[in-house]
Amino acid sequence: MYLLFRFWFGYTMMENGRFIFDSSQTDFFLQWFGKELHFPAPLLMYYLAKGSEFFGGLLIFLGLFSRVAACFVAFTMLVATLTANIHHIYSGDGAITISLLSFACMVIICGSGRLSIDYLIFKEKYAFKRFSV
Repeated sequence: MYLLFRFWFGYTMMENGRFIFDSSQTDFFLQWFGKELHFPAPLLMYYLAKGSEFFGGLLIFLGLFSRVAACFVAFTMLVATLTANIHHIYSGDGAITISLLSFACMVIICGSGRLSIDYLIFKEKYAFKRFSV
């Protein structure tokens, strides 16, 4: 069941970050980051946010360095909640970013599970945790 959750969450984050490859959306996000949210260096912020969503989602989907990727996603969702969606916390986009932040925290705490590339690479680390007191 956790595998399905990880696939869903990773795919959702990749879908949210796919705009990094769509140059027609750049103007909208530059306007939004720069003039509405008053972020410094809006183009850099755009690529950092969408890049962490897309590539973080891809890594979570694959189960590769999931905890690190989830940290980037969690930070991005925290900033999105506290800046763009602060007035919509209980509805709309605020509820979505808080939910995605919670899911990222769950991946940080639980890891990527046994059916992941992380488990294959770091099998000894997982075995040590399982048998330690």
